[in-house]
Amino acid sequence: MSKKGIDWVSTLKKFVDSKQQRTAQEIDDETDQLFLDYIEQARKKEQEEDPSYKKIPKFFQKASVTNENQLSFRVRQEARTRFLNHKTGEILDKEDLEKLWTELKNNISPPDDKKERINYNSFLTIASLLPIKCRHFFSASTFLKFDRDEYGRIDIVAFFHSIVRKVNLFQTRIQISLYDSIGNGYLREKDLENYIFELIPTFPQLEKLDQNFYPFYVITAVRKFFFFLDSKRTGRIYIKDMLTSPILAELYELRQEKLTLEELGQNWFSKQSALKVYERYLKLDNDHNGLLSKQELSKYSWGLTDIFIDRVFEEYQTFEGEMDYKTFLDFVLAMENKKSQQAIQYFWRILNVYHKPAIDSFVINMFFRPIIQKLEHKDKFGFNVEDVKDEIFDMAKPAISTAITLTDLQNCGQGDIIISMLIDAKAFYEYDQRESGQLLEVDDYEEF
Repeated sequence: MSKKGIDWVSTLKKFVDSKQQRTAQEIDDETDQLFLDYIEQARKKEQEEDPSYKKIPKFFQKASVTNENQLSFRVRQEARTRFLNHKTGEILDKEDLEKLWTELKNNISPPDDKKERINYNSFLTIASLLPIKCRHFFSASTFLKFDRDEYGRIDIVAFFHSIVRKVNLFQTRIQISLYDSIGNGYLREKDLENYIFELIPTFPQLEKLDQNFYPFYVITAVRKFFFFLDSKRTGRIYIKDMLTSPILAELYELRQEKLTLEELGQNWFSKQSALKVYERYLKLDNDHNGLLSKQELSKYSWGLTDIFIDRVFEEYQTFEGEMDYKTFLDFVLAMENKKSQQAIQYFWRILNVYHKPAIDSFVINMFFRPIIQKLEHKDKFGFNVEDVKDEIFDMAKPAISTAITLTDLQNCGQGDIIISMLIDAKAFYEYDQRESGQLLEVDDYEEF
């Protein structure tokens, strides 16, 4: 090597050594200086674009949640990530919980009646023996939430279980919040998709799920959350609503290693259930174009009337007159959960043909006449439209005798039955013949 050449080995070694010798404080100081330099560059750029900023400083800037390249967005993301990581450190781990349980067992309060209970003095003593991050569980208000015996003692098992539940809930909240890309306390559809996609490998019940099916499984899972927790179709779900919803608990059941086939069959998020729904969609798709036409969807159940199918396609998003898988999932969730408020709201849009505050006898006749036609075609006679209409009004108990509102359907307790009577000939017949026990046998009715 010539005298003028650079000894890269020595130079790089010196550079690495210099970096290793820096303290954490020096690294933070350098980061702060880079940040201030960036701010100064941004200020100068603004003044070059608009000279008025040299005399009048900017005092307002509209917040942006879409431009991820903006400095404000990036700073907010970094601050939120650090905050969540800090909160993660406050969660009790396995060792903390074991120590807490040990102290509870070691400080049982008298009298010695073989009951594992503690009084308030022992409660405070235990708090003083535990790490600081445990002590917020030992407030006076927490103690008073539990039933006390004649000696003023609370059951340590019930108290410990409540702490475990809170820890799990807190841990889940932080885990979900990490996917809140905007940081406003809610998940958009893409955020929830990312969350569920990364959960799949962690659930024993999804261990054998084919990776090629992952995208369809994620869509299937996400639709249930949005159907029930985003009934206004805002495109977002608040994390606090997720945490208090039984839907999240249903999803987390898949963490259990042993579930019966019956339990898996009833769980929307199980591999068996997701495959069943997807296979049904594929079976309905006769032309294999990935979408369902009106004629194809009508095969979902023999009893569904043409006017009902037409209204589904009118009210809910379709692609050039055909239904995609996401829209089909909403349809299935509504059909399988007719008692829920969200399903009744789904069907209300279909029944409310003229988009008025209420539906009247004319609309009921409009939906029920095709029911009669289907049953007459199958040699099932003896139904009177007027009698059925009167029965529906009696069941709905409307505030106004001549019209039924969405609130009437939701509050009467029989909204699901009324809906079934107006959209499904088979369901209506079986309801009408409920006392005789007769079922409608249709030769061309195919059960998937």
